[in-house]
Amino acid sequence: MLVNLDAVLKPAREEGYAVGAFNVYSLETISAVYRAALECRAPVIFAFGERYIDVANIKVIASMVRTLALDTDIPMVLHLDHCKDIAVIYRAVTAGFTSVMFDGSQLSFDDNLDGSRRVVEFAHSVGVTVEAELGSVPFDAAGAEVPEEYLTRSDEAARFVQATGIDALAVAVGTAHGEYKGKPKIYHDRLGQIASAVPLPLVLHGGSGIPDEDVVKAIGAGIAKINVNTQISSAAVKCMKEITGREKPGALPDIMKEVEDAMMSEVKGFIRLFLANKSM
Repeated sequence: MLVNLDAVLKPAREEGYAVGAFNVYSLETISAVYRAALECRAPVIFAFGERYIDVANIKVIASMVRTLALDTDIPMVLHLDHCKDIAVIYRAVTAGFTSVMFDGSQLSFDDNLDGSRRVVEFAHSVGVTVEAELGSVPFDAAGAEVPEEYLTRSDEAARFVQATGIDALAVAVGTAHGEYKGKPKIYHDRLGQIASAVPLPLVLHGGSGIPDEDVVKAIGAGIAKINVNTQISSAAVKCMKEITGREKPGALPDIMKEVEDAMMSEVKGFIRLFLANKSM
């Protein structure tokens, strides 16, 4: 079934587990996430980023996800990820997305607040949930440790949530997008402070490459949604290299199925990790 973030993240925050948000931009990536969800009998979030608009048609992506999600009773979310352009958010909602992220993390606090509030007013009127980001999760992990000035402040987070009416807050607590150079430092104390100040589901971006113990600890502190892309993409690229290195790689449909299987295996691993705290 196709739902918004509230349907999957509120129970996750209350019960101490997390839901994975996996980037999709093709039939194979969508199918890998869908099949993993079915096998694990767990909710998932299909995340289509604004940066993928030149790679895949937003309406086609929406149609594929909706077709699959409406064929199961497992809750699934179609989410627009990291979008800075409000016009694109309108397009996504019109196309059938059930959730959107307004990324004002590079703006001033006030401009981020104003933009997020504008998106909430529009999205909530049609039943679409909104995620925003406060602090800054860098897109280039230059080192293992993110500077402390990038981190989300608990007092600002509480004020931001109250003023905007958002449904989920992405926080900066030491993670980064892309590949880490060394072991990342997660500021668990800062995360605990934010979780105490903000009752909403919290979101962790940059989920690839974080040690399992840090992931489980962060979920226990209030993280209810974790975004993952790099590790799954890397598994697909590695698989393709292995296939094309064979004397007879095979036909394209067979190659793509093998790559899809590799991605599905990675997604299943993350789903099981994110459910580690869940009492069965």
